[in-house]
Amino acid sequence: MGHWANDVAAELRPSGVYVFGSLIYRDGEQFSHKSDVDLVVVMPELPDGVDRAKWIERLLAKKIELEDRLGRLLRRDRQELICSVVAATALEVAADAHKDGTSEFFTVNVFYDLLEGKLIDGLPSAGSRKIAERLVLGCVRFAQKQRNVYLAANALGDEALKPFDDREDPAPKAIMRHAAMVQYLEDDGDGDPGAEYDVNVGADCLTMMLHDRRAQLGDLSRRYATRRRGRGEPGPLSSSDQLLLSELVLDAAIRLEARAAAIAAEPKRPSLEGEHSTILFAKRFADAFPGVRGIEWFDDPADIQQRLEILLKQPLEFEDGTPIWWTRGNCNLHISSASMSGGILVMNDDEMRIRRIAAVNSASYKYSFVLLDIAPLPPTGIYKNTENHIAEIGLGQGPFSYFWEEYGIVDGKYFITRGELDDGSAKIDGKLQSVTGRISFRSRYVTDYNRVICGGGAPIMDLSYDDHLERHLNAMLRGDDRLEEIVKETARLPTGRF
Repeated sequence: MGHWANDVAAELRPSGVYVFGSLIYRDGEQFSHKSDVDLVVVMPELPDGVDRAKWIERLLAKKIELEDRLGRLLRRDRQELICSVVAATALEVAADAHKDGTSEFFTVNVFYDLLEGKLIDGLPSAGSRKIAERLVLGCVRFAQKQRNVYLAANALGDEALKPFDDREDPAPKAIMRHAAMVQYLEDDGDGDPGAEYDVNVGADCLTMMLHDRRAQLGDLSRRYATRRRGRGEPGPLSSSDQLLLSELVLDAAIRLEARAAAIAAEPKRPSLEGEHSTILFAKRFADAFPGVRGIEWFDDPADIQQRLEILLKQPLEFEDGTPIWWTRGNCNLHISSASMSGGILVMNDDEMRIRRIAAVNSASYKYSFVLLDIAPLPPTGIYKNTENHIAEIGLGQGPFSYFWEEYGIVDGKYFITRGELDDGSAKIDGKLQSVTGRISFRSRYVTDYNRVICGGGAPIMDLSYDDHLERHLNAMLRGDDRLEEIVKETARLPTGRF
């Protein structure tokens, strides 16, 4: 078996290959002609379910070779299943999560390391972490069980995981139930009692998973759609299809577990302790623009950056509120993050080149605000029609007074379109691949633009003033100075909505 393990290591690069059970217990004294050969193969780090499924398919071919070798060595029938393989991820080993729920399986068992040629007590890193959410743990164990059944092929290649061709259900109930668990967690447990096991919910969840990966998994997506009474003749789900669906469910469960762990690890947000948003903004404004009375413009890039960093410093989100907002009237949103470098301000997901800013401090503190005057950034180059839209804006045509591009950044360096971002897949360096978990969203303003920063409860945020403010800001993009008019009009408004 050592030669076989070395072959697997050379071809598949597993993290480890181990024997356990009666073959090595007490030097194999309990191993008989009826005994199984039990293996654990720890998979390499493969964060994407599609890649894991492909890796398991390759391991199946090697496992069938092993069945043939063991059958000859032990003189057993080729139809007999000799070897049982537990294929586990590093996470599953670390969490000591066994397919059958066996307690401390990876931590206290004795294993023989086929690659190192020695006995060890427990697998490396076993028990080093915990999966607290029971539904996530259920999905982890289920995926491991599916791999075990998928790999349960004899020397003739006869599959234990049979094609699924039930005329009532689009997928095996076990897969749909575990997909329902994922959806239940995604919904923060807001479903009806028992919703975490609702196969209809699970079927819908699988549809959405496949839709998100349709550029990569189009054949399976279409096959599953026909099984859900879509157009076309429904065909069976192969063993490989079922394996892949289980790994996609596992991916979704692990992302939710990671999200919960990240939330739990986040430091607790501070409290506003009853302080109104306009008071907090006024304090930040005084620190960033000391001595400003009335309207004062700033156009030095270094000076602007210093002042905005003070105004928009963390925290921006509090346990009991989001006090600082941006607005253009009918478009507005609280500010959760802001950073500036080289004249480029990234506010939430928006990229803006700051030309100059106006600090406005008139009448009472609650009326103060900052106007951002924004110069165009160069287009990303990934959209064919951007230059035409920019030209339309210059001619005063089109539905907006400004234009922006929405796009994604993959691995911090590759630009992809908004459509590719939404689909979760893109062609990068000539290869179609999943971008899930590797992407950040951006909006880039490629024409002149402006917006106001203020307290969420500032009078300028009053709902009745939205249309007026938008018209004024659009007029300013055309060169008409409306700032004094905005100041006079907002001085007559009550405290705003937030």
